[in-house]
Amino acid sequence: MTDLMTPKRLFLGAVSLFIGGLILWGATADIPPIPKLFSQQDKLEHFAAFGALMLWLSAFLGPKNWMYAACIASSCAIGLELVQAFLVPTRTGDLPDLMASFAGVAASVGFIFYVRSTVRSRRSTQHA
Repeated sequence: MTDLMTPKRLFLGAVSLFIGGLILWGATADIPPIPKLFSQQDKLEHFAAFGALMLWLSAFLGPKNWMYAACIASSCAIGLELVQAFLVPTRTGDLPDLMASFAGVAASVGFIFYVRSTVRSRRSTQHA
């Protein structure tokens, strides 16, 4: 069994696909699945959705491959806005939504770096 076929990797890959599918479904549904509670709520949804996708992709690819995960998540964000702009007549793609998606990816990258530095500093103080 290769490293990509371990049960953990298969699970993380399946969850990544599920999150991506959930984002695609929510963003292309005729009626948004989340009730609108406040103005600009969709920006928060983009931030959270692509931040979660980034975290799962980095877990799937490994934290050292965060750049690949960020590229995939960012490409998905761009693709989603293009789908909304050109393929879904009831939706519109726009730059502020894309920026919110990129911000979610960036926040997840920052979180990954924070956790990695915290783990490294704890390891170094334990060995000292």
